[in-house]
Amino acid sequence: MRMTLRQIQVFRSVCQQHSYSRAAEEMSLTQPAVSLQIRQLEELIGQPLFDYVGKKLYLTDAAEALRKASDDIFGRLESLDMQLTNLKGSLQGQLSLSVESSAKYFIPHLFAAFRRDFPEVSLQLVVVNHQQAIKRLSTNRDDLL
Repeated sequence: MRMTLRQIQVFRSVCQQHSYSRAAEEMSLTQPAVSLQIRQLEELIGQPLFDYVGKKLYLTDAAEALRKASDDIFGRLESLDMQLTNLKGSLQGQLSLSVESSAKYFIPHLFAAFRRDFPEVSLQLVVVNHQQAIKRLSTNRDDLL
């Protein structure tokens, strides 16, 4: 048995959320389904991916290595997707944008103009405070801040 992209997606969500429950919610899965995916990854790797201190979840060295590799894998897949889209001659995909609360008033107008020009691009906007914006930037959760 080998790792699947879905297992790695679940793993990445747990890493970002620092919680099986929040990862399950984010991915529209049940918490037991997330636990099963992580347990299968741990069996494949042969070591635990997370340590728990109290109720807090921490990444092990193995998890850090897998997270870095997964960033590379998904970055390459995104690059491939863009290259294939360019070959088709149209812009497609998803654009994730986080803005601080002060920008929430003018960004929708920019989104509307962008949407008219590129209707096949799915747009996602998250309004956050300054501290959350910095955290999202450091974890590479968005395309633009």
